[in-house]
Amino acid sequence: MTVIWQGPQPTPIDWVTFLDIEEDVRRELEIVDGFVVPREQRGRDHQKVGTRLSLALERAAVAEMRGSGGGSCYETNTEVDVLLWEVPPTARKPDAVLHRCLPEFEQLAAGHCVIVVEVLSTWSERRDRVHKMSDYADAGIPHYWLVSFDKIGALTIERYTLSDRTGPYIHIGTGHRDMGPVAVAASDPFPLELLWADLEIAPRV
Repeated sequence: MTVIWQGPQPTPIDWVTFLDIEEDVRRELEIVDGFVVPREQRGRDHQKVGTRLSLALERAAVAEMRGSGGGSCYETNTEVDVLLWEVPPTARKPDAVLHRCLPEFEQLAAGHCVIVVEVLSTWSERRDRVHKMSDYADAGIPHYWLVSFDKIGALTIERYTLSDRTGPYIHIGTGHRDMGPVAVAASDPFPLELLWADLEIAPRV
């Protein structure tokens, strides 16, 4: 049964109850240790940068899949529930995520994820740098990127990776748009190259 979330909540809820919340309402919610929390404010530029990152990662993933001859399969998504752990239920909605392919009705979980990306904003920076970083590391997601932006598009990309299977994350590099045309050049999880031009809010035509 679909329910409309009223909040505030006096006691934690389980994962199934969270999924029963009306979909349009749940889109703006996350769940942390059984407690529902509203997502931070996100302007249009913030959302566009997240979309551009997802599309750029998708192109890199497609190139990898073609090169592997079907040996690997990846998908990208934006603002979708990623179940980090079920007891107590904790799920975040990254601004972009690269994950291994999974059946249509299977819940996207931390074990499927390869890279999660959060786009920083005035309202989200502390949550992204402290709380979400800790949650993603505890869940064992291998790569975490933090992206700042301006009116042009993505400005910096900070990349973190797990020091072991359960974290914490270690910083492996920060790219800045003034440093050249390449935003990310990496060999892990597979060879990929992203360009700043592809991460602009209004791409060149």
